[in-house]
Amino acid sequence: MTGQKILLPYNFLIYDQKALDFVISTFAHLNDVEITIFNAYTPVPEIDTRGAPIMEKLHASLNYLSKKVKEQEAGLKAAKQKLLQNGFSAHQIHMIFKPRKRDIASEIIDLALDQQFNVIVINHKPGKVTRFFTGSLFNKVVNALEGKVVCIVS
Repeated sequence: MTGQKILLPYNFLIYDQKALDFVISTFAHLNDVEITIFNAYTPVPEIDTRGAPIMEKLHASLNYLSKKVKEQEAGLKAAKQKLLQNGFSAHQIHMIFKPRKRDIASEIIDLALDQQFNVIVINHKPGKVTRFFTGSLFNKVVNALEGKVVCIVS
């Protein structure tokens, strides 16, 4: 069992890069940490697009979305590679890339509780009035994970 199990939700934003850099600068020198980089993507629906011309347009859109999912997976692998290049060993790093079934906050909360992470490192995007009405991911995660260490990188 490692000393610290760290969950790093990663969504390919500049703020996520800051959170990744924080994890590197804070934990790279420690041998008893385990880092899990996590992304839950929106799955591409499976639709039969044969037959009608309008369906051919839909097929092109579905192919575009599938390509985006593959790019996200490659981006997550690049984040893992950055951890490897900055002092972490391969056995310390895990990657979870899975289709999203619910909202991102719920996916993070469920994973943090199910796999008993000690530390969750999330970003906080400043601004945006809409978050006042909808609630931010960061607020939902912090409120749901009492007793866990939640590092917020802004």
